Amino acid sequence: MIHVKAPGKLYIAGEYAVTEPGYKSVLIAVDRFVTATIEDSDGDHGTIHSKTLHHEPIVFERSEDHLVVSDVHAANQLKYVITAIEVFEQYIRSNHMALKHFNLTIDSNLADDSGQKYGLGSSAAVLVSVIKALNEYYETDLSNLYIYKLAVIANLKLQSLSSCGDIAVSVYTGWLAYSTFDHEWVMQQIEDTSVNEVLKKNWPGLHIEPLQAPENMEVLIGWTGSPASSHHLVSEVKRLKSEPTFYGGFLEQSHACVEQLIHAFKTNHIKGVQKMIRQNRKVIQQMDREATVDIETPQLKTLCDVAEKYHGAAKTSGAGGGDCGITIIKSDDNKAQIYEEWRKNNVKPLEFNVYHGQ
Repeated sequence: MIHVKAPGKLYIAGEYAVTEPGYKSVLIAVDRFVTATIEDSDGDHGTIHSKTLHHEPIVFERSEDHLVVSDVHAANQLKYVITAIEVFEQYIRSNHMALKHFNLTIDSNLADDSGQKYGLGSSAAVLVSVIKALNEYYETDLSNLYIYKLAVIANLKLQSLSSCGDIAVSVYTGWLAYSTFDHEWVMQQIEDTSVNEVLKKNWPGLHIEPLQAPENMEVLIGWTGSPASSHHLVSEVKRLKSEPTFYGGFLEQSHACVEQLIHAFKTNHIKGVQKMIRQNRKVIQQMDREATVDIETPQLKTLCDVAEKYHGAAKTSGAGGGDCGITIIKSDDNKAQIYEEWRKNNVKPLEFNVYHGQ
């Protein structure tokens, strides 16, 4: 039996701008995972078992390029798993390899005990865990870049607004600088050529760069307990494109800020990191006022203000509107006081670590 895992993520900087090709963001992988196990099936069909969704495995069969699941409700719940398998099997076919019957099991600890999501990018981690499991099962020995691209192709078949940064950091782990690709160009390639050919091509705008954090720097994560709809928030912000002067200014401000943040990483400069986190918060607040979507909710504002009181540099993480905020501190610098005051304000400290690994 093969076991693999894919971590969840949090955005540190560059949110919203990262949905445009070439504009960088910084993310981390955290030590909470979607796990996948895969083994040969005894019969003439395969099964998918999502432990968080179903008590029993769901049987699937193949019809041309698609998986067929008799239970329509289950098929909808498992759409990320099914689409990832379909895309990977297109790759297998284009390499003239034989398909096999297997049993795939998916599990996750990317939510709290009641099942409420923390906003750690569970859909991305599901895609990555399935691709990684199939890569080992079929012994295809794919690079991280190809695993990322296959997961992205599956994701693009399901949603178009995602920057896919969550997929990148789930594959590469650790700290990552990332900018997205030209979505229309990649979608056109998917239409026009085989999966194999799409993988081989250079994707315009794509930038994936592992970073090393400055020494003695720590990320604190606070959870508001209220889930956010990233898709809705990103859609609302995209409406600002109708005001090109403002939107272009936002993109340039975000870009300058993230470039300086990356430079602070490379020069081992915690104060430089903190300065740019604070600057990025201001850039996003300004854009939020224009878009009126409530990215920094009152609870996220409290989270940030508490952290700043104890010399942390804080901001919303990801789309905002709920979910998590992050704080950058020097290791152990007032951590206990920040956690204590967060708790008093109904912000739950998530004592996760940055995950470096495969």
